This record gives sequence, structure tokens and C-alpha cells, in this order.
Amino acid sequence: MGKKIVGLYSLMCVLSFVLITISCFNKWHQVTFKTLGFKTVMRMETTLTVVTIPASSKLFCGIFKDKQPNRCAEMQDGTPLQEAASDWCAPMIFTIYPGPCIAFNRAYILGMAVILTYGLNIIFLFSSAFLLYYYLGSKSHKPTYRTWAAILHGMATGLLIAAVICYTIFAMTAMDAIGGSGIPGLFEASESVGISPGYFLVWVGILLQLVALGFHACMRLSSEETEDQRLYKDMLKEQQSYGALEAQAAMMEASYPPGYGDAGMQYGYAGDAGAQYGDAGAQYGYAAGAPPMGTPLPMAPAPAMPAPAPAMPNMPAPGQAAW
Repeated sequence: MGKKIVGLYSLMCVLSFVLITISCFNKWHQVTFKTLGFKTVMRMETTLTVVTIPASSKLFCGIFKDKQPNRCAEMQDGTPLQEAASDWCAPMIFTIYPGPCIAFNRAYILGMAVILTYGLNIIFLFSSAFLLYYYLGSKSHKPTYRTWAAILHGMATGLLIAAVICYTIFAMTAMDAIGGSGIPGLFEASESVGISPGYFLVWVGILLQLVALGFHACMRLSSEETEDQRLYKDMLKEQQSYGALEAQAAMMEASYPPGYGDAGMQYGYAGDAGAQYGDAGAQYGYAAGAPPMGTPLPMAPAPAMPAPAPAMPNMPAPGQAAW
């Protein structure tokens, strides 16, 4: 059962990878500007890295049918968000119309954050799949591999969710307000929903990852190593290490020269050599013939004082010079 669940888990991760990859190249937000209340002046579409104004929605560029300005072609091909922010964040433009500068800056920074987080998401998911593959292929089926695979998958999905939520709160709201108050009747931003298919696709991919994360609870194999088995293996390893130490000690003992172990008899630790140590105690009153306790021991006679040395014949008398 566990192997089938792992196969279904892998399928969910692959589908999530495909959907999120498509969403990264699709538009996440769209805002439409109208004049006279109904005529579309332009439609601005924003992806994670580029802002595009389709040719069919540019009223200004449509006036010049024979020769269009170069700026119209650039807007149609797409302008990087960083470059668009630098154009609209000029001091004079920002003072008059700050909405595009704020929106493009947030969309660029948070869009890059989503892309980098998605890169980490792929790395973590591949690492999780490798751990599950090793879990299934190993003989012991250690639960540690399955546990860490679930942890990596949870971290990958959590980081991606946090990045998309931040994009929604800060970048989407700024893009919705990019039109500002506009010019009533002449140039106004539509109040329609700006969220586009790319944004929905990334959430579908995240949902598939959450479902795949739930499959980790059903991946346990019947032959998975239990805690008792792990403790038993650790005990066998300790016994093997002790056996290796005993064998090493036996080899060292066998390598000693003959008679090396008998040298301790010189110190009274082996054989009858201890008798010498016990008999030597008789010299200090500890032998069997020693008097009982409390009996004064005989004192040896004190040696006689030496005779005084004879006076030197030529020794001068006290007070007399020696020469």
C-alpha cells in the first residue's frame, strides 16, 4: 500500500510543478483604462517579471496606423517591471502620479520573491522524493527518511504559500490602485477584478502540494523498522564493538615476549614471593614471636659518648696571635 501512495504522491507533485511553472509565465494581474466611460484606452497585463500593453488595447497607438511610435512596439513586446518602475519613479512623475511607481516596485520585488521561493520549492520537493525513494529501496525502511521527507515537503509548501500571500496583500492591492482617481470621464481605471489566470493556477498547484503532503501519513510500510528493532540493532553494534576490543586485547597479550607476565613476582604479587614480604615483617615486630600488645619493647643501650680530642701542641692560647 505504501508504494502505491508514493506513486500517487509523485503524480501530485509533478502536476503541481507543471501548473506553477505555467503560472509563472502567465499574467497575474490586469487593469483596464477607459475613456468616455466605455472606450478602452489601454489594457495593462502584469506577470511576475514583465508588464505588457497589448496592441489591440492601445487607443493612442491605433491612431498612427501607418507609422507607430517605437514606444508602442516596446509596450507590446513587454517591459520588465524594474525598468517600468525606474521610468515612473522619476521625481517629477512620482510627485504628480505616484501610483505606478509604487505598484511596479512592489510587483517586481514580490514577483522575484515568488520565483525564488518556487525555486526552493522545487529543490525541497526533489529532496523529499529522493528520501522516499531511499526509504522504499532500503532493507530496513527507516522511518527517519519518511519523517524528513514530510518535513521538507511542508517547508517547501509553506514558503511558497507565504510568498504568494505577500504578493496578494502588497502587490495586488497596489496594482488595483494604479489608476488612482484618474481624470473623470476621460481616463479612468476600470473597477473590474484584476486577478488573472496565472494567480489562480499557482493556488491550484499549491492545493495539489497540500494534498500530496497529506499522503505522507499513509506511506508507512508494513516492514518498516520499529523502535524495538532499532534498539536491538544498537545493542548488537555495542556488543560487536566490545568484542572487537577484547580481540584487540588478546592480540596485544599474545604479542608480549615470554616471561613478561612473571616479572611482577619481583614485587611480591605472584607465587611464593609474597612469603618474603611476610617474613620481612618479623624484623619490625610483626612476626608470630612478637610480644603482645601493651608490653614495652626492650630498649637498646645508648652508645657511649666519644672521648674528647687531645689538644693540639701548637694551638695558640686564647688571646694570643696565631703567628
